Amino acid sequence: MLRELSRRSLLKTLAGSAAALPLANLLGTTNAYAQGTASPMRFIAIFTPHGCLPEYWNPQGEGEGFSLNFPNSMLQPLEAHKSKLLVLDGLDYQVLYEHGLTGHEGGPLTFLTGSKVNTASGDDLPENASLDQVLAAQAHIGGSTKFRSIQLNAWEQFGGQHVYNSISFTANGGRVPFERNPAGAFQRLFGTAPSPVTDPVEAGRSTTRRRSLLNYLVKDAERLRNKLAGAEREKLETHLESLHDIERRLGALSLTPPGLAPAPAPAEGDCSGTNGPPNYDVGSLGNLSLMPQLTKLHMDVITRAFACDLTRVVTLTIPGPSMPWLDIHEDTHNDLAHRLDVTDPTERARIRGKMVQVQRWYAEQVAYLMSGLASIPEGSGTVLDNTLILWGNELGDSTGHMNVRVPTVLAGGAAGKFRMGRFLRLRPAGSNPLGNWDGPGTPLPGAVAHNKLLVSIAQAFGVNVNTFGHPDFKGPLSGLT
Repeated sequence: MLRELSRRSLLKTLAGSAAALPLANLLGTTNAYAQGTASPMRFIAIFTPHGCLPEYWNPQGEGEGFSLNFPNSMLQPLEAHKSKLLVLDGLDYQVLYEHGLTGHEGGPLTFLTGSKVNTASGDDLPENASLDQVLAAQAHIGGSTKFRSIQLNAWEQFGGQHVYNSISFTANGGRVPFERNPAGAFQRLFGTAPSPVTDPVEAGRSTTRRRSLLNYLVKDAERLRNKLAGAEREKLETHLESLHDIERRLGALSLTPPGLAPAPAPAEGDCSGTNGPPNYDVGSLGNLSLMPQLTKLHMDVITRAFACDLTRVVTLTIPGPSMPWLDIHEDTHNDLAHRLDVTDPTERARIRGKMVQVQRWYAEQVAYLMSGLASIPEGSGTVLDNTLILWGNELGDSTGHMNVRVPTVLAGGAAGKFRMGRFLRLRPAGSNPLGNWDGPGTPLPGAVAHNKLLVSIAQAFGVNVNTFGHPDFKGPLSGLT
């Protein structure tokens, strides 16, 4: 029956619903795409914890001749995607050493912000927005999709929006709440559009009522803002940003948001909002043994959202206090990462072997996501070709619990902005800038600040910056192109 309908008549039937635009793209090529508009570039940041063992994390070989196939290779599951990898060795969270808090707590915070840790409020917060939020604020990135960004967490460690769970931050340092239920993320992405069978008059009235209530809330908050100062004003600013984000989502319920050119056709995918992931209850979401399923479901949601061009910016945190599905019942932090350098040879080998298992499992998840994105045709390539994945950590060598030589992988095609398929050493193998360091508050000689990578990624997405995060660290990272 569907094949008997013309493309024009079907779109006319769905006119005014958010389902119309993705359906238009799935039924055929839009005018913009036919005229050669480039496919959109997308960004995913993935954070996994507890550092690594550099001798097993880093590839063997150099440059384009690197290999991931060797005993205990932590990145071996990514071998099939080697041509879409840029493995970086030698990046440091220099800002943490020179300006305060180091170790576990500072890492997630500075991963995407490049900021020092500000504790003035009694909480650990950055002093600027994270990279994902900067990209989301750009009209040609977040402003061109229904959702500027989405934040996901595969399993909520420590409870609540804890500092160790959060990698996405607003301009005033507030945490951007994440979604840990894949069904909740799916509902947010696909569930706000009016059904194609909904009475368009009633759908319009509903949207108008929501806008009216939202306008009242925004005006009320703006009046209150003028009466506040300091931390209270900052909290209200964060609340206002959330309200404005809802405003943008309501605006996206029209076929084409005002002032935006028609988007290029997203790759094929099911954009109807049907066949979503199962809805887990609170108890199941807290069941650690279900984390593998939850992680893959989150990645399936990302793949589907990109296919339908509902968002172009995603963050995903994948924790792992223990991994019973790998028969690892020890705490990966206290019982593994903190004990990798025990002196007993048998125990040392056992612990290191389990740490290899942990990091390989994380690599398997990244490979799964890459395979999903690579399966979606787009233009002359795939969605993976136009996606940049930044996979990072909070520590370097787990044995020292240092933020030096933090394991970092760029993955995807990055729309040709970076030269992929390489292992890039940013400083000599085995060098340690901490060896000549005079302590906190002093420069860290020989360090390569990860802020430079954030600058390079921002520039690749068309954001005109020369610093990102702390102003001490300037310019892009050399060697990426």
